[in-house]
Amino acid sequence: MTLAGTDDGVPDHEGTPWGPAGESSIVSDAHLLARARRVRLLGTILEAVLWLTVAVSVLAFGAVHPWAYQAVWLLCALAGLVTLARARAIVQARHALGPQVIGFHSAGKWIVKNPPTDNAPLTWRCDLGASVWPRSPLVWPALAFLALVVLQLLPAPGGTTWTLSAEATRRGLVFVVALLVLHLAAVAAFTRLGARRRFRRFVAWLGLVLGFIALVHLATHARRIYGFFQPWESDSFYAPFVNRNNFAGYMLMVVPVALGLLAEAWRRYRRRVGESPNLRRRLVAMGTREGSRLLYAAVLPLVAIAALLASTSRGGILAFVASLALAAIGLRSRKGTPAWAAALVFVAVALAWFGLERLEVRFVRAADDAPGRTVVWEESLDLMEGSRWVTGYGFNAYAEALSRVPGWRLPDGATPWPEPIREALESGERYAYRAPGDLPGLQWYREAHNDWLQLLVETGVPGLLIGVWAALAALLAARGDPWLFAALAGPLIHVFVDFDFQILAIPVLWVILAALAAGSSRHRNPSG
Repeated sequence: MTLAGTDDGVPDHEGTPWGPAGESSIVSDAHLLARARRVRLLGTILEAVLWLTVAVSVLAFGAVHPWAYQAVWLLCALAGLVTLARARAIVQARHALGPQVIGFHSAGKWIVKNPPTDNAPLTWRCDLGASVWPRSPLVWPALAFLALVVLQLLPAPGGTTWTLSAEATRRGLVFVVALLVLHLAAVAAFTRLGARRRFRRFVAWLGLVLGFIALVHLATHARRIYGFFQPWESDSFYAPFVNRNNFAGYMLMVVPVALGLLAEAWRRYRRRVGESPNLRRRLVAMGTREGSRLLYAAVLPLVAIAALLASTSRGGILAFVASLALAAIGLRSRKGTPAWAAALVFVAVALAWFGLERLEVRFVRAADDAPGRTVVWEESLDLMEGSRWVTGYGFNAYAEALSRVPGWRLPDGATPWPEPIREALESGERYAYRAPGDLPGLQWYREAHNDWLQLLVETGVPGLLIGVWAALAALLAARGDPWLFAALAGPLIHVFVDFDFQILAIPVLWVILAALAAGSSRHRNPSG
């Protein structure tokens, strides 16, 4: 029986094409519609806040300056508040409608309760029977890490704290809390398939914007970011980032997401052309919606890969190759032309445009540049002794631990230090700089250029183990999606030689992608 309209505009649902009578029902009560619309509206707002947080964090120079990362903190707090409001709205709708799947009919005047997964003209769905607080791969590692950081702020023997800089550790604590709230908000938003698809497209198109900025930067030999901002490290900035290696670390997440969309577009195009197609059918199919989407989907990773290679970040390029290999391993049982093969074509096109000799020069210089990192790594490990293997020097206090030292005590009878220095000396404050002995001209350094090593120095072996736990939890959640797995694995590989997770924009996107993996690994709820 077909849909039959009634006088009030509500169809007669008995025997509708959604299924046998009694399985699906229709609700047109204004109060119940308002509750369902509130859930839908808050879900839309939550998605918008997540998108805005990602965009602000990356476009504001990676959110490395206080004004930028404080704005990201506020956006994370807003995401948390919207998530709480949405959870309350879901609970209220559940009490009113029952723990079941609901959906808005395309006419927008009624709710369909318990619609089947197909043949239902719905514009939005929500499973009111699902948990309001979905499982998260990072919540327990994050809580364990927060407890460890709080312990570092407690008094230690001698009246001081375990951390060398309580201020820096408290600031780091705020970063972790903000990222955890953002991750939980994303987990809640990505329970719906439609939300996950929209976010993937957003990331891919954001990568197109970043890649375009980077290539314009390269072509015009820009000396300022966006034409007006002059970073301190003027020789290494690239696109919105103050360091080209961090740009490469960000694109390690963007490129696999874009390639995943290309793979999806290719599958839809193959279904359009059918089995055993000839050349004519393939060309005709390129004029269809599936063919147009395939062309658009190919542009996104092409520009992103070109920008990544043009950064000439050696660690970033090697991590990209490794993540591409991981994706290929995960896709080995799939049929058809894989997206990683298209990625190799895009790499060849980008190298033909950019010039292989530029990369060759960069890699030839690797041996000359290596001491700049290895000396820092050696000195970092040399300072790990005694209880510091357990307590660390304090989360977010690497610069104070490795580059700052207390002043010298003057011998008796010597001219005393000026009063500010004497007071700092008596309090044990680290106000003097410590220069690495094997690196003449380098007076101090803030990062270890190895986030795993820096995590060890700051939080000891327990903190490093928690970091490994969090990484493995996110990767296991994404094991069913090779491209998402590659997007999460790329930065984890790159940080063996760089400091991506010290740039807030990178962990912001990483924790959201981990939430995306959690949504993909669960039973797929009705899409929105």
